[in-house]
Amino acid sequence: MLCALSFALNVGGALFPPTFHPDETRLIRLAHGAAHEWSEPALMTYVGRVLSNPVSADPLETARAGRRVAALFGAASVLLLWRLLRETTPQAAALGASAAIAFSPILVSAAHYFTPSTLELALALSSLWCLSRAIAQRGARWWLATGLSIGLAMSASYSAICLLIAALLATALTDVDDARDYLRHLAKAAVAAAAIFSLVNIGVLVDPGAIPSGPGRELGAFFGGDHLYVGALSGQAFYLREVLTPGFTIPVLGTALIGFVLAARQWAHLGTTARLVLLYGATVYLLAELSPRKPLPGAESLVLPMMAAVGLGVALVLTEVTRRGTRRAWLPATVSVVLVAVSLHGSLQLVRGLGRDTRLEADAWLAANARRTLRGPFTSAVPPDVTSVASVDLDAARRAGITHVATSSFVYDTFARGNLLAEQADYVYARHERYQELFEYPYEEFAPDGPGFGWSQPTVRVLDIRTPRPPGRP
Repeated sequence: MLCALSFALNVGGALFPPTFHPDETRLIRLAHGAAHEWSEPALMTYVGRVLSNPVSADPLETARAGRRVAALFGAASVLLLWRLLRETTPQAAALGASAAIAFSPILVSAAHYFTPSTLELALALSSLWCLSRAIAQRGARWWLATGLSIGLAMSASYSAICLLIAALLATALTDVDDARDYLRHLAKAAVAAAAIFSLVNIGVLVDPGAIPSGPGRELGAFFGGDHLYVGALSGQAFYLREVLTPGFTIPVLGTALIGFVLAARQWAHLGTTARLVLLYGATVYLLAELSPRKPLPGAESLVLPMMAAVGLGVALVLTEVTRRGTRRAWLPATVSVVLVAVSLHGSLQLVRGLGRDTRLEADAWLAANARRTLRGPFTSAVPPDVTSVASVDLDAARRAGITHVATSSFVYDTFARGNLLAEQADYVYARHERYQELFEYPYEEFAPDGPGFGWSQPTVRVLDIRTPRPPGRP
């Protein structure tokens, strides 16, 4: 029932144009026969090509079919989460925590786009489950399943390498009786993972230019940042503040943090599955915070795999509330209902906003009020006209009959953030200054009614460039 409700929420409102998320746009293009781009592995591209053949050549139809698949993987992740939690906590606590996570905005948002995020998540949770079985039962088939799951997860996203890192760290932090024997089996699993990754992504091995443009580019972004260089200290817990808090909501994440404290105090009594889940979540989070790559939007996909650890933290708190409140049987149920209600409210707002996106509002206004418009990225339901409005010669644009220029907070806010940070590339400061000059023109602003999340609901500014900018405009 919970998985069905999760799927229904994930597909609700998924009728918006296929141009709002750049990864979705890229996957649709690849699904329709474009040469693969190795910024991401190929597994989701193959899924898209299978979907596009029976559907049609219509990008919107392909997007909708892909979104249904993403929604299905999201619901499958909820089932896998419940199974992992059930290994460690009582059924009621596992169910309450799974429901709170199932309806969280970070998962619902990811499941609304034809991207690899939920596929990677489902495969990562499957990998954790198989690894816990392998450690407990030491069966060759479970080690093989672990390797295949990790290889497929890495074929969905390069960031799934965190699974292997966590598996190595598990040598010292889980119930491994013989570390040498564990590492020997893990090496075999790693070989299986490499084999399945190579099979799915054979192009990255035979094309000399694929590694620099794919894994190499991603590795460079991990160490060098993406547009901005945001260090661990200057970021000030960026992912916790900007992504995890709105993505899981304050009550759910706050409860999970309490659960992490409980886990630290009860570590000796936690089972292997719980330790693996927490270790993987900590690996994902610490690598994200330590990396200078802190994009907005887009950062949510990097920490979505923390879903299992957050769910476990909530389940541990519900378990403790049940234990301490034996005379108040209603208390754990009340806490669960509150957490689920808060998550569901946030996600319903998100889903409602997808159908009333600010880009659609800006398009409608421009159709009624503008003669010719030059659109920058993330401003419209149609593809952008230019890669950046900050590089447009407005005098030449006016001579060509352009009356309005549209820009998005997804772009100009990036440079506003960068302007507050030291040691950025020179173009970051110059680009911010240019946007401030552009905002001296009269403009109409289309801001979201409620909080957006991820790639939904940017603020769109439509600049009227028909007359010289008035002096003194704030």
